[in-house]
Amino acid sequence: MSHQIVGVILVCLHMVASEEGIQILQSPAQVWQTPGQTAQLDCNPSIKEWSVVWYKEQQSGSLQWIYQSSRFATSNGKYSSKVDITANKFSLNIINVQRNDSGVYYCGLSASVYVQPNFGNGTRLIVTDASKPSLSILVPSNPEDAELPPVIPLLCLVSDFTSLWSVDLWGMGEEVSHGLMDAGAIDGNGVFSVWSLMIIPSQMWNQETICNCTAKESITGRSISATVSKETEKRDAGDCWIVFYAGLPCIFILLLIQLLILLWRKCSIRGRAVQRQKEIPMRQIPQTEYATLTYNNRNAPL
Repeated sequence: MSHQIVGVILVCLHMVASEEGIQILQSPAQVWQTPGQTAQLDCNPSIKEWSVVWYKEQQSGSLQWIYQSSRFATSNGKYSSKVDITANKFSLNIINVQRNDSGVYYCGLSASVYVQPNFGNGTRLIVTDASKPSLSILVPSNPEDAELPPVIPLLCLVSDFTSLWSVDLWGMGEEVSHGLMDAGAIDGNGVFSVWSLMIIPSQMWNQETICNCTAKESITGRSISATVSKETEKRDAGDCWIVFYAGLPCIFILLLIQLLILLWRKCSIRGRAVQRQKEIPMRQIPQTEYATLTYNNRNAPL
């Protein structure tokens, strides 16, 4: 009996060692589609396989099984398979893609055959029909009497754009530079967005320099911009106080009405607690408190 156990352990160790050299290449790394089109995601294992499994990454970070590609696989809803056994290539076809199909898809080997999971590098599918991006600039919120830090980080959020747009240009006066961009992420509604970070000296910010974040389209030369300055920050803060004082009585009246309705409907039956769903994780951005500001858009051909 002990010899059998030792034999099984040796076989498992051999399988684990042989799996270390397995590589799975997915292509392309990113796919842009408009609603209604068909997306094709390719998977190439480094070893001969007869089938692969496709997963879609959820907002929680977990992987959801969606389809298994093989030579004899049939279509399953909007998913179908195309397999080239000679080239050891497995393709996932997604027909009639919609915005909620946006996400990161992973190709993996069957868990019933291998001891440890094996996944590809992932393919990000972005589905959008937006004609131009949406831009907004965030600036750090700072108390009036507080001293400014040596540098001011500005964040430009660019959302819902296509691959034809370049979104990493910053302008400060006559200077134009490139910001530091993250890899982007897709939110729970299927909207793809990226952050562009620009750090400017506080002296320049105190001089009320107008900063703008610009996105440009490569084919038509169209451009859109969002602008912000220290003066804009002051004006928006004043507008917020006006809205606060004007809306406070209305908020109080609404709360009072809600309280009266709850008292009227009160009964002896106790409700059952419902667990909240896990919130969508946010990307890592600089640990600075930001306030959203209104901005001016302008369309100007190059």
